[in-house]
Amino acid sequence: MQKTFILSFLTLIACSCHKPQLSPSPITPSDTSKTLITKTLSAPLIESRIYSLYNGYNSNDIFEASGVVAQGNYFYLVFDNRYAIGKIINTLAQYNSANSLLSNGSGTSNFEGITYNTYDNATWYVVEESVKNGGVWNPRIRSYDNAMNYQNNQWVNYNFSSSTNNKAFEGIAYVRRNNQDYLLSLVEGTGAIVVMQLIGSTWTKVTEFFLPISFSDYADITLFGNKIAVVSQEEATLWVGELSQTSWSIVPNKSILYEFPKGNSSGVIGAGSNILYGNIEGVSFIDDSTIVTCTDKASTSQPTYQTYKDQSVQIFRLH
Repeated sequence: MQKTFILSFLTLIACSCHKPQLSPSPITPSDTSKTLITKTLSAPLIESRIYSLYNGYNSNDIFEASGVVAQGNYFYLVFDNRYAIGKIINTLAQYNSANSLLSNGSGTSNFEGITYNTYDNATWYVVEESVKNGGVWNPRIRSYDNAMNYQNNQWVNYNFSSSTNNKAFEGIAYVRRNNQDYLLSLVEGTGAIVVMQLIGSTWTKVTEFFLPISFSDYADITLFGNKIAVVSQEEATLWVGELSQTSWSIVPNKSILYEFPKGNSSGVIGAGSNILYGNIEGVSFIDDSTIVTCTDKASTSQPTYQTYKDQSVQIFRLH
């Protein structure tokens, strides 16, 4: 695909735009085998290493991307190793002055997801996976104003233990329903989607529900209208379904499973059967049929070919 076509296409899409209670296990893939459609995504329309989007950085700089949201003509990224929030133009133009790192800070952030309240106060929400709070671990939601200035944080009354704190909240999505504001948070270890409201200074669970499919891990959640999507890092898979308009549940028989494209040991897509996108950590709809994803840093235990797509941002067309 020619560069001019990619840029034209991206311009077009940017303009259209307390302890966990025991719950039933998620439905396994075999339970939906009669209706679940499985597809393979084509190569990304465009992708870029994160360091190459910013002036003054190089391949030695680490960007452990863990969440992304598309808003206007930009993508906003969070990293679990940085307090900075990345803002990048949706053409993924490299070393572009429009790209910046906002609300900077020092240390490891533990950020795992980002979303935007588009309704009234124009508030950004960033979720910290879990933070020790007395004898338990709770997720925590940080709020930012429209200019990405940090405002405050609130605890979530959903508890994790010392053995589950690193499989806690992995993504968030904002929902406006019946004139009320909600956040949906995704639990990495169980696939539970926790529906929360801010009551006083605490995000309180309203209910939770599960996806109609089981993954080894659950990495991020995104919404576009009633369309809902979740990515799995270990499966290198994207699940897309429909959120009920009348209840907190998934509409049955309307799911599609997308596998991210595979390739050879040199990272060439379509030239082999190796899982290249084994580090997908974030996803956001750009429009009804286009997504942006971001990838974490590959660990030393992963195959070398998965480093070709780590610490990157990519745009995929659903089909």
